[in-house]
Amino acid sequence: MKKLLWATFGVALISTAFAEDNNENVAVVDLGLESGILWTTCNLGATNPWNCGNYYAWGETETKKEYSWNTYKYCDDWYIKNHIAYSNSFTKYCYDSNFGKDGFTDTLTILEPTDDVATVVLGSDYSMPTAADWKELTEQCRWEWTSNYNGHNVNGYIIYKAKSDKDKGSKSYYDEYYTPPVPYTLSDTHIFLPAAGGCWGAICDSVSGPNCNYWAATHGNRSPDYANYCHFFRHLLMPVDVEFRYKGYPIRAVRRK
Repeated sequence: MKKLLWATFGVALISTAFAEDNNENVAVVDLGLESGILWTTCNLGATNPWNCGNYYAWGETETKKEYSWNTYKYCDDWYIKNHIAYSNSFTKYCYDSNFGKDGFTDTLTILEPTDDVATVVLGSDYSMPTAADWKELTEQCRWEWTSNYNGHNVNGYIIYKAKSDKDKGSKSYYDEYYTPPVPYTLSDTHIFLPAAGGCWGAICDSVSGPNCNYWAATHGNRSPDYANYCHFFRHLLMPVDVEFRYKGYPIRAVRRK
């Protein structure tokens, strides 16, 4: 992958915050997190921070035209209950025999590297963030909602490296909630998560809406149908939630030091 030069897109001010990977030359940002992980600047498959990138079902490494149990890699059958589709025939990432094909179970709680699309595409230094990584990002950074990131008319959250302990975990929905005494601008160290929506069946949302969904690498514990994801709107931020594994969501990769 070629090194990403944001100066050509008018965002040169944040380029000094990048740390460059010696193997893949993927642009990443050090947000000063306690874990030390670095977050990439773009969704997987995107060429700049404000694009949606590609959509993937949880545990799959290729895009497709339809996101459903019918097309999900690790599902052999499904059923309808109360107008909602569930699977009862998983062949991987299944801790309950009632949901596994012929009673199948395993002990996998996090995606293996061969099923982690960030690792497959970017290399072994990269992975999808875990639920704990998403939680850390919300607790240790400053989040600000915007409807016009860097003049591109894209909704989403700007996530800044906190300038003080008081700013860690603070959020701003325009003029609501805590406003720091020292303003944050795009010249400060940050990443941007566009409101990239997701795919259900053959229909995909786009950044024109407020819906933001990003997969985590962890399975979650609601039932084997679900996996962890980060979910947010302008007025709602849920760093750790669960959603059906077959749905297509964008991926924001991390690199661990």
